[in-house]
Amino acid sequence: MPEGTVSFEVAAPVDRVWAFLSDMRRVGGCVPGVQSVEVLDPHRARWNLKVKIGPLSQEFVVLTETLEQVPLQHGRFRGESDNMDMMGTIDLAPLGDATKVTYTMAVQAKGPLARIMDNFMRSKLKSQTEEFAANVKKALEG
Repeated sequence: MPEGTVSFEVAAPVDRVWAFLSDMRRVGGCVPGVQSVEVLDPHRARWNLKVKIGPLSQEFVVLTETLEQVPLQHGRFRGESDNMDMMGTIDLAPLGDATKVTYTMAVQAKGPLARIMDNFMRSKLKSQTEEFAANVKKALEG
């Protein structure tokens, strides 16, 4: 299962970072490829993503669910689409007026193109998690 992890510091207090990352619409604006987020209830959302795979673009509808929340510290979520399953965590650690964020995303492709998708995700996940980190920093610090 391809996995990407990134740790970064945000120049914002942990309560502000937690509030931002707990808001599915706001965090959706930081996830590469997200076209829209429809919040279904406080723990579930429908995400529309558009991902480039080489010269092709693929659109996905991903249903996400928050599995665990320890306020100001830890969140765990999963996502499912026709083509893949995802698991992710976000951990926060206060650093005075700043916050250390550790974000991990693991993706398991499924279906007839699973092997091709896994190879693609293995090469793409690191840049995707780094782009997410940069977008979160910009949203909270900008």
